[in-house]
Amino acid sequence: MRHVALILLSFTLGACEVDDDFSYDNVPDEPALTSDELVTLPDGLEHEHHEALEAALATETPEDDAANFDTDEVTGIVDEAVEDGAGGTASFQPLLRSGLHSRASDALRAAGVSAWRITQTIGNAPASAGVHARDGYVNGKPYTAAVDLSVSGLSTTQIHNLLERLAKLGFAVWYRKGGSDGWSGANHMHAVYANSAMKSALRSQVRSWLVGRNGLVSNSIYQFHKFSASAKANVKGKYAMSAQGTSNGGAGVSGRVNTRGVALTIRASASRSAAAVGSVGDGAYVTITCQKTGQSVTGTYGTT
Repeated sequence: MRHVALILLSFTLGACEVDDDFSYDNVPDEPALTSDELVTLPDGLEHEHHEALEAALATETPEDDAANFDTDEVTGIVDEAVEDGAGGTASFQPLLRSGLHSRASDALRAAGVSAWRITQTIGNAPASAGVHARDGYVNGKPYTAAVDLSVSGLSTTQIHNLLERLAKLGFAVWYRKGGSDGWSGANHMHAVYANSAMKSALRSQVRSWLVGRNGLVSNSIYQFHKFSASAKANVKGKYAMSAQGTSNGGAGVSGRVNTRGVALTIRASASRSAAAVGSVGDGAYVTITCQKTGQSVTGTYGTT
C-alpha cells in the first residue's frame, strides 16, 4: 500500500503540476568544502575552451528571445522518473540538446531557454577539469549534469533574471564574466542540475554554490548575483532528492517539513482520521511524487 502524508505545502500540486508561487522553507547551512573537494573545481582559465564554443555558437541562428527573461518569475515542474543506463527507453519531451539530462532539459525549457543558447553539454576539454565529461546514461542517452549557456543579446537585468529562473528550477548556476568572480574567459552561464547523479567535481560545484561561492578553485564569494532564499532552497531541495548528486532516483517535488519542532505524522490517506503509519522529523526533506487535496490542516505543513 502506498502511504500518503497529509501535508499543506507552500505550493500546491494539481494533477502533479507546481503552481507559480512555489517555494521551500529556509534550508540548513551547507558546510564548507573540504580540501579534497576544492581541488576538484576548475581553475577559471578556460578561455581556449570557450573560444571554441563561441566559434561553434557563431554557426547558430540566434532567436530574439531576450524578452523571455524580463522577469525572474517561473513555473515549477515535477521531476519525472528516469531509467538509469544505456538501455533505458522512458518517454520524455525531446531533449533541447543532446548530452543533457532529461530533467535538466525540461527545466531549461521551463526557464524559457532556447536550444540555440546551449553552447556546451558533454565535452572533455582538459581546461574545464572534466566538469563537462559524461556523468552517465538516463533513458538510454548519455548526459552530463553541467551545461553552458550563451548570454548573447541579454541585458544585465535579463541575465540576473535568468540566473534566478534557473536556480528556482534546480540549477546551481553562475554568470561567468571575464575578469570577475575569478573567471578569465568568454562570458557565458555555467549551470549544474542538482537532481541528477554527477561526478565529484560537479558535486563540489553545487556545494560551492550553496554557500554563495563561485564554483572555481578559488572558491571566493560570488559577487555578481545574490540569489533569493527561495532559489537557494530549491537547489538544496533538488540536491537532496538526488542524494547529494549520487542518484537519479529522485522523482517528484522536494519539500521541507516545518512544524516548529513537532514530528510530522504520516497517515495512510489524506485525512486526520486515517491510521498513523509513521512520522518524519521537523526540518526533514520529503519528496512528493503526487499530491491529493485532502482535509485542511493548520500551519505551514500542519502536523499530520
